[in-house]
Amino acid sequence: MQVVLAANELPSINDITYTELAEILSKLKDENGELMGVDISNLLIANSGNDLPVIDLARVSQEVAYLSTDADLVILEGMGRGIETNLYAQFKCDSLKIGMVKHPEVAQFLGGRLYDCVIKYNEVQS
Repeated sequence: MQVVLAANELPSINDITYTELAEILSKLKDENGELMGVDISNLLIANSGNDLPVIDLARVSQEVAYLSTDADLVILEGMGRGIETNLYAQFKCDSLKIGMVKHPEVAQFLGGRLYDCVIKYNEVQS
């Protein structure tokens, strides 16, 4: 099993970039190439190809598209990616969308309150 972390190509608000993520992970590895004693040989990082706090899944990088082809689970985190642009997106695999509502318009649309947390799990029926 592989885990792929995708990060923006360019800065957007307070989101981590691909370059920053790669640098942080390399600094956290111990002398054996492990992260706090955990084998991370199956942990990959990818450039999402985006520079916004939202994500248009039709415009991700070729790398992310390729790495996600046989995914078992897709997790979209953050209000922009998980709620505003993809809350109702359907995938060929299970998906989890997680985010905090930070705009009054989004809270009103969802029938919730400002700063509510949204967690939506979609299981693909086999």
